[in-house]
Amino acid sequence: MDIKLFDRILALGNLIGQARLGYMETNLDFQVTSWNTGAAQIFGYSEDDIIGCRLDMCIPINKEEITCARQAVVISDGGITKKTKSFTCEIFYSPIVNQQNKTCGHAILAKDISEQMPYQNKLQQQIVHLEDIYRYAPIGIFHVNPEGSITEANSEFAWMLGYESTDMIVNQITDFATQVFFDPHRAEEFMTSLFETEKVAKFRCRLKRKGTLSYMWALCFAKISYTKSGSINGFNGYAVDIRDTVKAEQNFKKANEKLTALSVMDGLTQIPNRRKFDECLGNEWNRHIREKKALSLILCDLDFFKNFNDTYGHQAGDDCLKKVAAAIDKSVCRSSDVVTRYGGEEFSAILPGTGRQGAELIAERIRTAIQNLHIAHKTSTVSKFVSLSLGIGTCIPEQGSSSDMIITMSDKALYRSKANGRNQHCVYDPARDGPASE
Repeated sequence: MDIKLFDRILALGNLIGQARLGYMETNLDFQVTSWNTGAAQIFGYSEDDIIGCRLDMCIPINKEEITCARQAVVISDGGITKKTKSFTCEIFYSPIVNQQNKTCGHAILAKDISEQMPYQNKLQQQIVHLEDIYRYAPIGIFHVNPEGSITEANSEFAWMLGYESTDMIVNQITDFATQVFFDPHRAEEFMTSLFETEKVAKFRCRLKRKGTLSYMWALCFAKISYTKSGSINGFNGYAVDIRDTVKAEQNFKKANEKLTALSVMDGLTQIPNRRKFDECLGNEWNRHIREKKALSLILCDLDFFKNFNDTYGHQAGDDCLKKVAAAIDKSVCRSSDVVTRYGGEEFSAILPGTGRQGAELIAERIRTAIQNLHIAHKTSTVSKFVSLSLGIGTCIPEQGSSSDMIITMSDKALYRSKANGRNQHCVYDPARDGPASE
């Protein structure tokens, strides 16, 4: 025999022995002609016990299957008999062919896998559980390959996107970014986030529904997946239906906006209140500092309104305030102008981008509108009808100054209107009214 071939046979024998494999050979009648130490350890029969005996005394072999075999075949059997017990064994067998290419026997390898079976059974159970989770989970699960095609998806994800089956979603979605995202900019943000970080990408988006212009809100997670060699093979992801959450958020936002609106509205007159006045005047003051434009403020006070309440009662007083508020609001025409209830019987008008002349025109329009309401006021000493006194402050706000300055200007002008006989308007004049900083 060739020495190299002999060495290879020895090496193969050593390898089989170290792997604790049983190696056997039989003739065509399945009588054992070769039986190694590994076989003796696995089956409990020595070489003297088994040589010349039929192999099926310990292995339930299928004669027809082995006879017809033209290549190695593997089986697992739990009914293999040892001298003392049955066990599970993995069997590999192949025909032995002579130089004339005729089968002259059979070669068999055996491996005892009894100890592995509990782990295999447990693994199989885990696989079944994972398959059930994948199939019936109430969240969409999917895998996208590097080309952007969905290669796997569960039925929930198919339903979320409006597809009738998982096969349809796998066959039809070949560009995840454009076919799944309802908003293109969110697709770009997601892809950038996913491939620039090793962490799980979390994104909230609208998923595009097949064949419609509709969408559904989802919270999605995705992470790049890799092959065993370390190259990227796409990404895995799952999507959670958050339509109810988004709807609740939208309802909450509307309710909050309504609450905010109510918080800056005067309940009686239904025009903005003092809180809105402070907010609006502060914003306009800062804007006019930047733009270096004139800003005007009118403060109005009903003349002798305490006498009105004492004479006609508080219900009549409330009705009067409502009518006055509506008339003032109607007299200020521009959408940028803001009318508020400044105090009890005091009102204000903030006039952005308005100089002294324009403010006086509006003030006189307001005063006339109140007179024309013809609300009787028999205890007034200036008019038989309800009337107003008005004070106007106008300035170009400067850096470092406060909006309190224009309030002081208007208040001083209002004081002078009352001192001069009421039912009139006055414009702040530092020479007569004193400095606005006081």
